[in-house]
Amino acid sequence: MKDPLGDDASFKPFWNDTPIKTYLFDAFSVLLPAGEQFVISVVEKSSAQLQQTSALADDSRRFVVEERAHQRAHRLYNQQLEKQGFEVKQYELEIEKDLEALQSKWSLHAQLALAAAFEHVTAVISGVALRKGGLLSTRESSQTRLWRWHCQEEVAHQHVTTDLLRALGVPYWQRILYFLAASALMAFDVLRHLHGFARLDMARGRVSAREVRRATGSLLLRDASNLVLMMLGWAAYFLPLKTRKATDCK
Repeated sequence: MKDPLGDDASFKPFWNDTPIKTYLFDAFSVLLPAGEQFVISVVEKSSAQLQQTSALADDSRRFVVEERAHQRAHRLYNQQLEKQGFEVKQYELEIEKDLEALQSKWSLHAQLALAAAFEHVTAVISGVALRKGGLLSTRESSQTRLWRWHCQEEVAHQHVTTDLLRALGVPYWQRILYFLAASALMAFDVLRHLHGFARLDMARGRVSAREVRRATGSLLLRDASNLVLMMLGWAAYFLPLKTRKATDCK
């Protein structure tokens, strides 16, 4: 695919209508290079246990190709944030170190449960971002092009990790346990990065505290329906997975 950042030299600072909504997506982007690598690794190891001629094995290979493209795009995106003065590299290194530690200690089932949880949360947010009146700005920019492309692919391939959960027989309790852990970790990191972006911008006079408070209030009030939809989508993960035909595993 063509570079979703395009050749737009004006990487717009507050591209998503308000500072807070911009910081929110920028904060998610910080998670993605290391997060995508973790998910790619887990899907590759999990799909190696399948019949390689199965539909799920094919889906897993396509999933990995798409995730690698997302990873490359967000590395470029984060480099732009770094040029704006945000300490993105330090955040990325911390996340990468934490995920590498998890992979060295946790079983494959635990890693897959965590990866599927990350994918579910990402797909839910992507679906809300793409809807009419959703969280993404309708103003065209290099950032909106990137996020629209990424969100569309996340919604389309989210089923792969849940299909792997079923195929490998990961139990319900493990799926939910790591879903709660993943949700807490993602929320903590996104809010931490969002706060860091806002604090730096206020310190250098790029935005005032009043503007940040107003943008936060707008997100909570005007986007209340989007936030409710995200919560409903998040909660849907607690439903049991449907039984699948046992034709994929070796």
